[in-house]
Amino acid sequence: MSRRYHVGGKVVDSVDLLRKRHWSWRLDVWPFAILYAAWILTILPSFDFGDAAIVLAALALFHILTFLFTVWSVGFRCFVQYSKVSDIHQADACEITPAKFCGSKEVVPLHFRKVLTGSSSPIEEEVYFDFRKQRFIYSKERETFCKLPYPSKEAFSYYLKSTGHGSEAKVDAATEKWGRNAFEYPQPTFQKLMKEHCMEPFFIFQVFCVGLWCLDEYWYYSLFTLFMLFMFESTMAKSRLKTLTELRRVRVDGQTLMVHRCGKWVKLSGMDLLPGDVVSIGRSTDENGEDKSVPADMLILAGSAIVNEAILTGESTPQWKASIMGRGAEEKLSVRRDKNHVLFGGTKILQHTPDKTFHMKTPDGGCLAVVLRTGFETSQGKLMRTILFSTERVTANSWESGLFILFLVVFAVIAAGYVLKKNGSFAALLNVNEADFDPGARGSNKEQIQAFPELFIDNNFRHPT
Repeated sequence: MSRRYHVGGKVVDSVDLLRKRHWSWRLDVWPFAILYAAWILTILPSFDFGDAAIVLAALALFHILTFLFTVWSVGFRCFVQYSKVSDIHQADACEITPAKFCGSKEVVPLHFRKVLTGSSSPIEEEVYFDFRKQRFIYSKERETFCKLPYPSKEAFSYYLKSTGHGSEAKVDAATEKWGRNAFEYPQPTFQKLMKEHCMEPFFIFQVFCVGLWCLDEYWYYSLFTLFMLFMFESTMAKSRLKTLTELRRVRVDGQTLMVHRCGKWVKLSGMDLLPGDVVSIGRSTDENGEDKSVPADMLILAGSAIVNEAILTGESTPQWKASIMGRGAEEKLSVRRDKNHVLFGGTKILQHTPDKTFHMKTPDGGCLAVVLRTGFETSQGKLMRTILFSTERVTANSWESGLFILFLVVFAVIAAGYVLKKNGSFAALLNVNEADFDPGARGSNKEQIQAFPELFIDNNFRHPT
């Protein structure tokens, strides 16, 4: 009996645990192995070679369709290649049902690892999966998967008391938990993208129609159509590859910042920041004189800044950011409500003013801030996720398109059967035109009239024989 975990978030709705079958026990392997063996032992000795070849071709076509449906349908792939389990320690994959309007189902691997917690039990097991650059961890208390938490909803008193990670053990635990502050995603190859395009239902249907035309002796037209199909799909794959290459150029700004760790100020790259770090942030420029971007989402503890947020909002008007001094100690932070206290990743500081009255002084005269979110969880990272997954190919994998393709396939098969019945070629049927049935050639074409009587239903077209 399988178990479904209801997440109920903005991204994931539910999770089903799966265990991958051994390749020999998959439903697209062993049933067809039996059918192929039956063909060898029964069909091949009993029928002539032509009929046996037709049976083998039909069996191979059914096998190919089964494989294609595992590509087109996630549910069918789970039915064929996986078995559902209830024990989380027996699972090695998950079927993710996303929330409404958040995409289609996906199968992702389930990971197990030992993590450092920094508490009384320093090492514990963590079960998690990654879905669209977001991590979901299994919670024993809630008995479901929860999104990886970030320190972005704490009370203001919690942030005002922050001094950064106080030991190397805490730094190691935070690094293992949240990872590096970077936009890391693999760059697909042209061959992989082309394979995805060539496995789409409409492309397969078009190739199937080209095959029917080849049986009908339209070789030049069929081959030209097939060439144009591959050229079109390769152009689309090349365009997607170019878009993804441009996205990889958008990176976290690696400017050097002063970070308070282990009780002292140290210089670190922006890509090494961790949630909970206390940093000194201010305006800085590169060698070309351009303003550098904020590397992560930060809450200003002391000081103020004027920020350009055009990259996120499109607003050309600079925004003023103030510290949380004066806010209620027990009041909890809401990034959306308290955005005038937050420096968002990817924005640029135009001017900053330090606060020299705060108990913790910055060594370089910057604003004192605490890191809230890093990587793909920042505001810039969320924008990158939206762009990244919107560049995926828009497919026609729906019931409506499937029924439409089935409708076309039925008529294509009927037409092909009709063609094969009439002397095996539609070209022969086209050669029987009105010129062939002129009164002077009636005797020579009598056999053609008898072969194609349905062409002469109209009495005005009939000629006496």
